[in-house]
Amino acid sequence: MITRETGQPRLLLLLLLMYVLSPPMTEAPMLIHNGKAPSDLHPVVLVPGMGGNQLEARLTGAYKPSGAFCRPSTGTKKWFNLWLDLSTLLFPPFTRCFSDRMSLFYDPQTDTYQNAPGVETRVPHFGSTRALEYLSLGFQ
Repeated sequence: MITRETGQPRLLLLLLLMYVLSPPMTEAPMLIHNGKAPSDLHPVVLVPGMGGNQLEARLTGAYKPSGAFCRPSTGTKKWFNLWLDLSTLLFPPFTRCFSDRMSLFYDPQTDTYQNAPGVETRVPHFGSTRALEYLSLGFQ
């Protein structure tokens, strides 16, 4: 349960304000190549910060919900916005669902981490900056 003593509401409010007040990347000025040949240019690699990218999820038949609120709609195999979906962070019953779906599990045999059973994830628009421009589709 989120309480004032834990400081979580303040952190969520701070994250929300930082997101709302930051300008979208589409308004950033274009870079000029100063007449250099393409072979003289170096690649630019964008690494989003913590929480700086959209993440979508889809639940499969192997998903075991932890509560009544976490049950997926029957017959739904659609991708949905997992990060950043403010309803899951602001309403305590859905916070548990969010936590379960975002969990990672370590497999010591393969030395890798995997999604929670029954949860598939993807980054929409992978390879472009579109997933970085808006964290929540409601703020476009």
